[in-house]
Amino acid sequence: MSIIKSQPIWIFGNSCCGKTTRLASIISHWLEKSSSLKKPLILCSNEEGRKTLTDTLLNINPHHYSGKIKTPFAVIIEDVILFYPLIIQELGIKAHIPLKLRPETEQELATQLWKTSLTPELVGIFGNKYTCVRRILDFMQLAASGGIPPEEISHRLYQSMVLNIPNNQEISDLIGKLIITWRQWSLERGLLSYGLIYELYGRYLLPNTYYQSYLMDNYNAIFGDDVDDYPAIAGDLGKFFLKNNLFGAFTYNNTGKVRLGLNADAEYLKELSHFCHQESLLLNQIDSLGIKVEKSVIDLLNNNFTPKKIIGIESIVTNSRGELLTKMAEFIIESINSGKIKPEEVVIIVPGLDEIARYTLMNILNSNDIEIKPLNEQRPIITSTSVRSILTLLTLIYEGNGKLIDKAMIAEMLVILSQQKIDLVRAGLLTDYCYYPDAKSPRLLTIESFPRWDRLTHQSLESFNNIKEWLENTQINVKNGQNHLLIVIDDIIKHFFANITDLNYSQSKTLREFRETAQHFWQIQQRLGNQNNYDMMTKLVTLLRKGTITANPLPMEVIPFLKQSSKKAVTIASVYQYRSYRSHHPWQFWLDVGSHLWSQSSELFASSIFLKSWQSHSIVSDTLTENELVTRVIQDLLARVTEKVFLCHSELDINGKEQIGKLSTLVIDTHTIKSKIMMGDSCFLSS
Repeated sequence: MSIIKSQPIWIFGNSCCGKTTRLASIISHWLEKSSSLKKPLILCSNEEGRKTLTDTLLNINPHHYSGKIKTPFAVIIEDVILFYPLIIQELGIKAHIPLKLRPETEQELATQLWKTSLTPELVGIFGNKYTCVRRILDFMQLAASGGIPPEEISHRLYQSMVLNIPNNQEISDLIGKLIITWRQWSLERGLLSYGLIYELYGRYLLPNTYYQSYLMDNYNAIFGDDVDDYPAIAGDLGKFFLKNNLFGAFTYNNTGKVRLGLNADAEYLKELSHFCHQESLLLNQIDSLGIKVEKSVIDLLNNNFTPKKIIGIESIVTNSRGELLTKMAEFIIESINSGKIKPEEVVIIVPGLDEIARYTLMNILNSNDIEIKPLNEQRPIITSTSVRSILTLLTLIYEGNGKLIDKAMIAEMLVILSQQKIDLVRAGLLTDYCYYPDAKSPRLLTIESFPRWDRLTHQSLESFNNIKEWLENTQINVKNGQNHLLIVIDDIIKHFFANITDLNYSQSKTLREFRETAQHFWQIQQRLGNQNNYDMMTKLVTLLRKGTITANPLPMEVIPFLKQSSKKAVTIASVYQYRSYRSHHPWQFWLDVGSHLWSQSSELFASSIFLKSWQSHSIVSDTLTENELVTRVIQDLLARVTEKVFLCHSELDINGKEQIGKLSTLVIDTHTIKSKIMMGDSCFLSS
């Protein structure tokens, strides 16, 4: 189909129907025919989408430069920083080099700033102080991404009655005042949270005539993939291009809307279609299992007919969840070892990944030489033994932190830093006899302090002495002024972790995130005037131990000396993560298919009142009904599988309660399946 030059193009359809490929062909054609020195602005919903579109463009025509391909937020933050002098001039505030705040740092600083204003009544509405602060900051971000001024937040909270309390006006006003106070405090110090970045762009930069001239001078078109996951202010950017008669093309996923309630406003972005020629694409019926079974599955969910067997759907059913995890892992291992499937062709999709499931699956698969890779893992990095060991070592290096450690931490540190040459039993003995706990100066003692040191192996003895020697040398350097926190952390990682050649994906990722977190924390403390490395170390350890920072590092290798496994791995992901990353696999295992979590929305609290479509005094309700949400999720997942879906169900959940969630309807012929699973087989369901 040729490009309609006089009119932008709107491409819509369900998941995996070829929208991205069609968009890439339009972009390639545009680049080929365009004689302008300007480049198009190309947007993708997330980093994974950017990689996919880039690869698709290179496959179509590797000789054309594709222009700027970024997420909407990447464009927004880049331009806010680029034009920050223009913004602060308009706001009339002190000039600082802007620093981006991570959510966990924002949470910590806002909690300190609001300490005297967080009344018991306000905290009680949200359950606890942490949730209260998080909700208020979320209100700010939701409003800003929707182009709503912060001054209007309290009004929307009051009008919507979302807080559902008698003194609604008073509490709504208090929340509004806290947001304004935090906003002003951050601006005065050049600290930019996500919410503040959105506001500065949508409220001050995008309407600025100088910035608009910059857009017109630098870009000759705009292209957007999966715009159903864009914030409303990205829609305003798109409208600016189209209203100024610049060409554009956009894709919209009818079964997408993954980020609905998480800053995205799909219905508002859909207004871009009014400017466009519209193209509808259909799912490829040959390549997709989903198109073949979708109607049967949706009918089952809606109880439209008696359950029957569905081709392409298999079930693994047990009584207990522990048994289910074992049976599922054993089935995956057998399938891979027999050559039926490759590890990278398998994904385990979970509505909510708990620690027991994660540990069990990783332990069983890894013990069979099959790696399992979490997709965009969001576990707190403090759960990593490597990170905990580094923090313990830091408290020994910097004096005055004895209260932050105990004997159990020392024993764990000895095991991890020795690369397990010191086992847990000997580590316990060494801690009992060779560790001196002191509030001001905790330290490791000589090996002779252990009367029966001859009971140690040569390896454990040598490892302990190496750790002690490195610690003492580093303490001397720190006392001599070589105490920069980041340099010390780098030295720890280089000395104790750089030579580990078998770091798996998760371990390497966590160490990268720890290093990035430390650097970010140091930069913020410097901006706030804290030059004391001892004090910074104490605050960093305290922050990390709260468990709010997760292993989600930048895609580039910040620590090049950390090796990372390239082995093909089974993927494990939450429903949200899998859909957000637009992943595809021949085999999908839906774990805990009977859990009620499959029909729970991931929307932020009160997100609907910050959508463009919200009207004053309208009743606040979930954006989607349970049926609508589940149906859309199922349609999306089925479009992303080509061979088989395995419904993995245990009658009892992790707490021993019966699992009767919305999707439990899909588990068919339970007794037959159970008996076959007991014998080590899976049951293939055919019509």
